[in-house]
Amino acid sequence: MSTSETHTAPGPVGAFIDRLCIVLAYIGGALFITEAVMSVISVIGRTFFSMPIPGDYELIQVLSAVGITMCMPYCQLRHGHVFVDFFTLWAPQTLKRYLDSFACLLLALCAFLLAWRSWEGMMDMHEYQESSMVLGLPIWWGYLPIVPSFIIFGIAALYTMTFGWQKNASDEEVLV
Repeated sequence: MSTSETHTAPGPVGAFIDRLCIVLAYIGGALFITEAVMSVISVIGRTFFSMPIPGDYELIQVLSAVGITMCMPYCQLRHGHVFVDFFTLWAPQTLKRYLDSFACLLLALCAFLLAWRSWEGMMDMHEYQESSMVLGLPIWWGYLPIVPSFIIFGIAALYTMTFGWQKNASDEEVLV
């Protein structure tokens, strides 16, 4: 295990954010496992018994969206997002840290914007009582976990912007 996987965020606020992101990631992972099991059962039912799970595509769409947004805060806190440093290979570490912090700020702003717009979309779908085609499930239900996940994602991005880098005993940079 690398240092970034075993090291929790410093301070009580960082520890709380870290635990919250871990819990969300576990829930997201459980949703992905649920999707996989449901897909296998549906394919087996469709293939051998001509009885797929009704609305399996609808359910997988919602579970995927929710699972992905729930895993994003943990990924941010562990600096797990893909980034390209081709243009900054020459740059000193201090400049790279400033650029990374700026990127975290932009990411936080985008996450908060997505939370706000998801909230507005959820309110519209609730008001107009939109539902899925096969199961008739209210679509706004899928937005309920997405909005707080984006908010926590934004908080994690702000946290990594501020406290994302520290020095270890050998003065090598390690990610929190």
